[in-house]
Amino acid sequence: MDYSNFDTADFVTNDSFVAWVKYGENAGHWESISRNYPEQGAAILQARTIILAASQLPAFELKEKSSDAIWQHIRESMETPQRPVRNLRPWYLAAAVLIALVATTVMWFTLNKPDHSAYHELVAKAETKENAFVENINKGKKPETVSLPDGSSVILQPGARISYSTCPGGKCHRQVFLSGAAFFEVKRNIEPFVVYANEMVINVLGTSFMVRAYDEDTLVSVAVKTGKVAIAIQPKENDARANLSANQQAILKRSTHALDVLPMTVAINAQPTITELYSFVFADASADSVFNLLEKAYGVHINYDKTLMAGCKLTASLDDEPLKEKLKLICQALEANCTIAGNEITITTKGCH
Repeated sequence: MDYSNFDTADFVTNDSFVAWVKYGENAGHWESISRNYPEQGAAILQARTIILAASQLPAFELKEKSSDAIWQHIRESMETPQRPVRNLRPWYLAAAVLIALVATTVMWFTLNKPDHSAYHELVAKAETKENAFVENINKGKKPETVSLPDGSSVILQPGARISYSTCPGGKCHRQVFLSGAAFFEVKRNIEPFVVYANEMVINVLGTSFMVRAYDEDTLVSVAVKTGKVAIAIQPKENDARANLSANQQAILKRSTHALDVLPMTVAINAQPTITELYSFVFADASADSVFNLLEKAYGVHINYDKTLMAGCKLTASLDDEPLKEKLKLICQALEANCTIAGNEITITTKGCH
């Protein structure tokens, strides 16, 4: 099915989507949809919010004429083209009044995000004249890779933003402030690397992990691919802490500061999708397949001579390495040179021996 034209009401009235949000069913399918249709992120988020809010209401029925008017109001509020209204089940009709209010409210906050969000407050407290920050925002519809001054890399999902130190005087403070979803690959260093994601503080030395921390969400999540991370909760008087290893995830409920640690295979009701984490373990892999994987995972474009590199093979384990380090090691192994200009990467070689 093509989900590119779905609006919030389409997701809310989809039985399979509702079962995923409320009970964690069909998780693989809907996580795949979230990955393949990143432009639908806002509609999916709004639909989740509506379903969770409406599920708390007692059941009652509305006349068909009333439900039609309510859905018309929702679509007009969200400025989407109108479509014929379906025959809705009693559960949806019971929630319709609240849906109209929640949908409009969510859209308003999405378009009018206040500057005093958790993210902005954290950045304002940390930034000084001696330690200025740089902000990167992914305004596109595809993931975007940001290389940090210390050599670490961050894959920002659409709509996500990060702020980080400019490394004044050559000293990097290795602090990153996140709003949205991002995958981190942290370069090993004796200096700790800290990610501030709403109320969650994530401390690492060198590892790779996914974080989701949207201002409007009730949950913050961390999923570790490799290595280990230590998690603490702000404010500091809260004693909720956890240590995560590879293939573990932590879920923070922001309203109560309750923190749960679970295997990544466990589905969490209404939990935001954890982006697919690619494997960079290669065994006699062709240069073409290696570069295709890098382009897919990091959203970069790699220029190289396919004829010259047709016979090049790579055997390496690069899961723990940031993008720049991956490229450095790959080029060394393939006897090639690499230049990076933003998201454009150029590989030059005389061929492999």
